[in-house]
Amino acid sequence: MEQRTEPRLPASLPRRATAIVELPDGVLVTARAGSRFALPGGNASRGELRPQALLRELRDSTSLRAHSILYLFDHITPHTAHKVYLVLAQGTPRPQGELSRMSVVGSPDSPLDLFNDSRAILRRYARLRGEEGPKGEALRALLGLARYIAKLDVPAEDTQDADALA
Repeated sequence: MEQRTEPRLPASLPRRATAIVELPDGVLVTARAGSRFALPGGNASRGELRPQALLRELRDSTSLRAHSILYLFDHITPHTAHKVYLVLAQGTPRPQGELSRMSVVGSPDSPLDLFNDSRAILRRYARLRGEEGPKGEALRALLGLARYIAKLDVPAEDTQDADALA
């Protein structure tokens, strides 16, 4: 039986935790002042696991409270090794820290000025989301759960407005 081994990544290649945060109108993207938009996330500090880095970065830069994360896939480029996660979160995203802007993209082909890595990850996520079979069904079920959690987070006085948008 042939043993398959994965090639090791160069030690100098940054390892990034990248979040797909679905909001009612699309996927959250963030940007620093004067920069292009990217999916939220960040590099892990020494001794920190990428899921821990993702939770820290999401809280510190967007004020969102992540309830669950689900590993989706690795996205390796010559510049960065991404681990991409679907994040179920509550709260209203607000740019904090180094971030100055946020937006939502409904499609990987959005005219928004996105980093190429983020656009490629969004394309891959869109394909995964549309897949037939157990993987696609599980992802769609989690997205349904995320929408349910988001509805629970709406303050009572805003419930009528949220129902009108649904």
